[in-house]
Amino acid sequence: MIPKFENYLNEASDYEFNPNEAAARLKAREKENIQRYRAAQDRGDNYAIELYELKIKMDKIDLEGLKVQTAIHQLKQKNGK
Repeated sequence: MIPKFENYLNEASDYEFNPNEAAARLKAREKENIQRYRAAQDRGDNYAIELYELKIKMDKIDLEGLKVQTAIHQLKQKNGK
């Protein structure tokens, strides 16, 4: 199941944001996608190569988004929000 985009940006009230844990999950996902990309290259599977290139790009975007989300979280904590 793919989470809704709004859920990625907005923290739920019952969700405790943990940037280290989120970064570890994203980096693990990126590592897995890189391995799958290399396997697709070995097989010569052009569809999978393109698919994993796109997934790796999305991993990088998500890691950058996490940096912004972390800054927002820190700002909220600093201001008691």
